[in-house]
Amino acid sequence: MIFSRRALQRRLKELRAGIGDEAVNGIVARLNLPGKDRLAAMWEVVVLHGLAKCGQLASEQPLPSGRRPDVWFQNAQLSVVADITTASDEGLDKNNPYSRLSEIIERAKGKLGLPIGGVDIRVHSKTQESGRGKRTLLKLPPLGKLEPFVQDDLLPRLREQLDRGETVLRATIDDDDVGLEVSIDPSKAPYSSVGFAAYDLPTIKDRNPLYSALKEKAEQLRGSDRITGVILGDGDCAALSERAASSHYVSTEVIAREVLRQYSSLKFVLLLSVREERRHYPPTSDPKRRVHAILVCRDGDPLRLELEMLFRAMLEQFPLPIMMPRNGALRAREDKYDFGHHGGHVVGASKIRIGSRELIEVLAGLRTLDDNGAPNVEASRRLPPKHSPAKQAFLRKLQEGRLPVRITVDEGGENDNDGWIEFEFGEVDAAIAPFE
Repeated sequence: MIFSRRALQRRLKELRAGIGDEAVNGIVARLNLPGKDRLAAMWEVVVLHGLAKCGQLASEQPLPSGRRPDVWFQNAQLSVVADITTASDEGLDKNNPYSRLSEIIERAKGKLGLPIGGVDIRVHSKTQESGRGKRTLLKLPPLGKLEPFVQDDLLPRLREQLDRGETVLRATIDDDDVGLEVSIDPSKAPYSSVGFAAYDLPTIKDRNPLYSALKEKAEQLRGSDRITGVILGDGDCAALSERAASSHYVSTEVIAREVLRQYSSLKFVLLLSVREERRHYPPTSDPKRRVHAILVCRDGDPLRLELEMLFRAMLEQFPLPIMMPRNGALRAREDKYDFGHHGGHVVGASKIRIGSRELIEVLAGLRTLDDNGAPNVEASRRLPPKHSPAKQAFLRKLQEGRLPVRITVDEGGENDNDGWIEFEFGEVDAAIAPFE
């Protein structure tokens, strides 16, 4: 997910003293269930924990309407009721299923005896116009018809070329409904690529996933006499992504202001996403990520300064993001834990450092060092083998007659999903070496 499991666990433990076991147990149940709601529960944890450090916090107290908002917050300056939610482009992705098409093509070409990868897909697009504006749609079959499309239309074309002895296979389809260029070059395995137009950037201010998510919560918050707002976390929503200003797309703030215009009882919208900074010049470094917040209030609202101060203090309690929302959303749908330091190692003159989880998985027989930390061990073993530098380092120490004299465990911090185990080797040991 976006934040590490260790960071979330600490905050869950501390929240139990603030909002009670019942509320926290409900969040825990959602966090332990793979699916898109995991990200919503994750944002709830960090927001509730951050607010609990800034004043008195309760959760799920009833409104006159019977609704139970996530946030009931009180400090010396503010009395706030808010709901926490997420926005994602899942609906748009289902209507533009390029990713699913790529998976089906990869699986289908395996029946042709071709290696993993080497696929390049270029998807055409069309513009749908209405009185409200324009939308971009990819020219693909509906999600439910992708399998028969690949099996009945695309695969026969590729098989014919393969039977003729062609080494690079190509297929182009371009009609009113489907526009697609596919090439398969085994020499480029195991890498594949997909190209398509941006279909998920909002072009209509009240017809996009961000607006829909805010509107749903705004309707549920009616009837409160407190300062009412919506806190929305990024669940992989392009409307929240960092992008240059353009006349072709509506901005995040314009969408939030439209919700405030339609719901007079709503006083603020707080939008949370992640920004990533990379250094592209040598020496390169790991990306630095930070939570990015946008507070939207009505012009001239006297409460804005107090709200800014509150949310600035709340954000100071957030953990560091370890993933961007896109990857966090993908990992949230998986029933396994986030990846650790798999494949990483440090070799020195007398020391070898290897990820804790990978080493334990090797000792448990789930993988070998020659798998080089691959997430999918079975798939990686179908590729040409590559010797592990870590394995070679251990082998050299053994051949030199050196055994470990000290093993150190570095558990890592709360923003890490793994630790390190460091082996320190001594002088040549006569137990496994010739006498001198």
